[in-house]
Amino acid sequence: MAQISLLVRIDEKLETVFEQVATAQGIAKWFTEATLLRNQNTGQLQLQLWGETDFIITELIPSSRIIWHCTSTDNPWFGTDVCFSFREDQGKTIVSFDHRGWDEVSDLFRDCAMSWAYFLESLCASLETGQGTPEGIAPPCDTP
Repeated sequence: MAQISLLVRIDEKLETVFEQVATAQGIAKWFTEATLLRNQNTGQLQLQLWGETDFIITELIPSSRIIWHCTSTDNPWFGTDVCFSFREDQGKTIVSFDHRGWDEVSDLFRDCAMSWAYFLESLCASLETGQGTPEGIAPPCDTP
């Protein structure tokens, strides 16, 4: 199985960075429109990504880790996990990102790797400057 792995350092408090990834309002500032129904440690997430894309939050550890598992069978991400881990280091928040469970390294995999790098930079910008570049502002990505 193939995996996209990236890391970004953000000059913001860990709790603030976590909320930007763990709430619908936060996700919309750097990635795409989102609807989130969250329980204490799990939940359901819907992203406006190639239409509506559904996820289950399979792990949610406040200020530490969140995993989105794609459940939309008609989406090329079906069955993959989008994982964010957070830690502090020298006054910055380190976000370790993994998109796991790809069957192969394909053109779509490579396109998504570039797009994730772009959107993680958008996450950083949204927190450090107040202006991210989510879908609708971002240049269009190739669709599957």
